[in-house]
Amino acid sequence: MAVRVKLSDVARRARVSAMSVSNYMNGRHGTMTEETRDRIAEAVTVLNYRPDMAARSVRTSKIQSVGLIVVDESPTYLSDGYTTQLVSGLGDALNAKGYTLQLEGLTASRLSASTLIRQRQTDGLCVLPTGSLATRKEIIRTVAGTGQPFVLLLESLPRAWPDACCVLQTDRQGARELARHVLERGARDLVVLKQSHNHWQAVAERQVGIEEAVAQFGEAASLKVTQCGSGDVAATAAALDAYLANARLPDAFMATNDQIGIAVLKYLKARGIAVPGDVLVTGFNAFDFWQFSDPVLTTVRSPGFELGHRAGEAMIERMEKGVFAERRITLETTFQPSETT
Repeated sequence: MAVRVKLSDVARRARVSAMSVSNYMNGRHGTMTEETRDRIAEAVTVLNYRPDMAARSVRTSKIQSVGLIVVDESPTYLSDGYTTQLVSGLGDALNAKGYTLQLEGLTASRLSASTLIRQRQTDGLCVLPTGSLATRKEIIRTVAGTGQPFVLLLESLPRAWPDACCVLQTDRQGARELARHVLERGARDLVVLKQSHNHWQAVAERQVGIEEAVAQFGEAASLKVTQCGSGDVAATAAALDAYLANARLPDAFMATNDQIGIAVLKYLKARGIAVPGDVLVTGFNAFDFWQFSDPVLTTVRSPGFELGHRAGEAMIERMEKGVFAERRITLETTFQPSETT
């Protein structure tokens, strides 16, 4: 039977204290010299040392794991660009500090069946909620009922829950700036396109931002909202067919994400409608794939990876200090003008 390598074995080989090895394994290098780090790294590699996380959790009452619950009506929730960015950023921050990330995606109606809700498998939870306002409030109550600290992603935190924080971005501000740009380009008849099967606070904020910009023009400008199912190419085309069967081509289509915006571009190109000559088109998020559209979308950059990373840092700080340093963290969006306006 193989003998399990202990932390003390690594310390002995590296000629350092057990505390130094522990600090190294947990990313707390502090004032440790480069020579000391190299000796510990060499000892860990040669001895093939792996921390006993089960034993550690018994000693410290910490599981060294954080859960992420993505509430989404689609089983292919990881195909959503923003969700992918959040998961990447969150995982990067947690892994750097020795925490694992447990991911679960499910619909709002199945939340009570979540293993992360029913079983205590994590030190804390991060949640991306969707649904009506009442549904999202119920999601938050259910998560708070686990007794674990939690971080809300792209959702404001009610005051009722003290051991929690929220990480947001300036969706309303970004959308308002985007709409002002479109209006300054001469557009007066605007159509907002958004998904119908998910309802995120972030998207609601984007719509409000556009409404605020349009309102400044009074009766000179108008705004309509059209839902396009899942927002994929087929669903967006069907929504545009239905809209244009009863209305003229607007001055601008403003999509609440880049996937819908690119689907609009494909639809218009197939029908010989020039962008931006005949109609302006905008998106939102500016994740990497946005630049592959032709023409390239005018959009707003969302700090998705950074937002996930900041949520991970906030959770780690809560684990280490016992309290969230901030209850509300807001990151800035950035206007990205391009070829479609």
